[in-house]
Amino acid sequence: MGCGSLLGDLFYMADSLLEKPRVQPLHPIEYRGGNEGLHAQLYRMYGEGVIGEDVFNALRVVADRGELRPADLAVHRVKVSHRPISPTDRETQNALIGIQSRLAQLERTRGDTQKVLVDLETRLANLDKGAATKEQKARLAVGENDEDTARQRLTEKAELASSHSRLAAQAEAMREDLARLDHLRTRLETKAAELEAVRAREELAKINGM
Repeated sequence: MGCGSLLGDLFYMADSLLEKPRVQPLHPIEYRGGNEGLHAQLYRMYGEGVIGEDVFNALRVVADRGELRPADLAVHRVKVSHRPISPTDRETQNALIGIQSRLAQLERTRGDTQKVLVDLETRLANLDKGAATKEQKARLAVGENDEDTARQRLTEKAELASSHSRLAAQAEAMREDLARLDHLRTRLETKAAELEAVRAREELAKINGM
């Protein structure tokens, strides 16, 4: 499960903001989910600094429920003062929005993967029980000198063992996928923390320069 071009671009953007001089602005990250109109406006307002993170998160919950209204956004456009935002501020905010979006996507993917893994482990346990039952019946058939039945039960046990082997391989691959997702989530959270620190220091520098 690789990073992919979009995720690679996101890490490159964060690294550029943290390590390199910021000479020219980067392209803003746009929301591409459902409810294009109001969702896009909400993300744009956050990216432009019209609303803060707390307001953005609260309104996003409302938007995800499909209950966001144009009036909700209009109220905040009127109430919030429009201070000028430097290109570096906008770049940092765009990078943070991108990272938060990816983290949310990773969390959904991890949850779906975990559910499938739990189902696989339940099936593996059932196959183990089935194989044990087949072996027990084969032993009983041997004790009754019923070789045909014993052979049939051992064949059925072998089929269950083969299915178990295939599913076990899939389960192990999914555990590795989850480990990679956790590693990626840690990297993204670290980048977000670094960018938040940079933004806080820039705000402090502005205050000290007043």
